[in-house]
Amino acid sequence: MTECNCKFYEVDTTAQAEGEAMAAAYEASMSDTEREAMDAWAAQAPDDEPDPFANCGPYCKHLKSGRGFPGEYLYNCTAPGNEHIIHCDFNESEII
Repeated sequence: MTECNCKFYEVDTTAQAEGEAMAAAYEASMSDTEREAMDAWAAQAPDDEPDPFANCGPYCKHLKSGRGFPGEYLYNCTAPGNEHIIHCDFNESEII
């Protein structure tokens, strides 16, 4: 992950503790074979896609997500004075 350069970034320590605990538990539950397969899969992932969250830091208090219009799942910044949509995932099957 790249370093956060957002001037509105604030870490949510509760979310960070929960996320790190979940990641540790998941990592502990994996066998060596599963871990190797996951590392191989991550190594082949393309790096050419732009990351919409490149300026966001992990566990930011201001990063919120939720449903928008039908088929949309939005990620937005809620920092006062910087409210904006960061990314929108669109699921066409929800509206058909």
